[in-house]
Amino acid sequence: MDKSLTHDVLLDLAGERYFERGAGYRVGYDEIKNGGLIPGSETAEKVIIAAGSLGSTELLLRCRDQHKTLPNVSQFLGHNWSSNGDFLTPAIHKHRDVSMWEGPTITCGIDFLKEPFEGQRFTIEDGGGPDFLFNWLKAEKDRGQKINLLIKEMNELLQGDERHVMLWFANGVDAANGRLYLRRPWFWPWHGKRLHLDWEIKKSKALFDAIFKMHTLLAEKTGGKVITSPLWKYFNLLITPHPLGGCNMGRSPADGVVNHKGEVFGYQNLYVADGAIIPEAIGINPSRTIAALAERIVELMK
Repeated sequence: MDKSLTHDVLLDLAGERYFERGAGYRVGYDEIKNGGLIPGSETAEKVIIAAGSLGSTELLLRCRDQHKTLPNVSQFLGHNWSSNGDFLTPAIHKHRDVSMWEGPTITCGIDFLKEPFEGQRFTIEDGGGPDFLFNWLKAEKDRGQKINLLIKEMNELLQGDERHVMLWFANGVDAANGRLYLRRPWFWPWHGKRLHLDWEIKKSKALFDAIFKMHTLLAEKTGGKVITSPLWKYFNLLITPHPLGGCNMGRSPADGVVNHKGEVFGYQNLYVADGAIIPEAIGINPSRTIAALAERIVELMK
């Protein structure tokens, strides 16, 4: 493809419905060419949005609230966002060779979805780091003060030998009570509105505490000792590779943004086909669920 869409501009301009030809949508973009941005647009009878939980939600929020091009998108947009209960715990195994940089990222798991642990439903998996990350860290070791500090702190944290580091992963059924919306940053109020997340972690804390307890137990049973993340210990901050929701599937605009076909309520032939439509945490890696829903949407579109 000779057209590259810049993320911000695509979100700013997409979604304008055009009526002069009776039906369809006009999608605006900027083409990156010769170091500059060249505005353009395409029209289509059917449009599929698939920018992920955050991207698809932001796109529709901008179309509804900023540019007013899709003013009738459900007020449920942005609600019931979920981190899919993602949690990571590193552990040190001084007397075992368990390099996290070799082999597949995940090889096995333990299912607590059907038989909850301490009343919480989740999946535990062994984890690894992708080789490209480790190779990048090694390549960047001598480039720049910040990179050197990062390497130094990682080496100290991992006690200087990555061959004894084990990563424990988890996906869980959290409260799915996050909300995505647009607002200006408090530290840069004259800048344009940006996507913001409000997420009250208290309703999900019991889940993460149970996961960490199981991670600790598994590490101890295999001769290791867990490392508590300072970000979680002091600030309850988490990272999720599996954001879900924001354009949730529902029965009506009162409880969702799209119907069971992935079609946006009130806008015929406008679809969302990604993790944004999953209405709650599923507690396991969601890629196959997302793919299955996308394939179903395509079949129903026919």
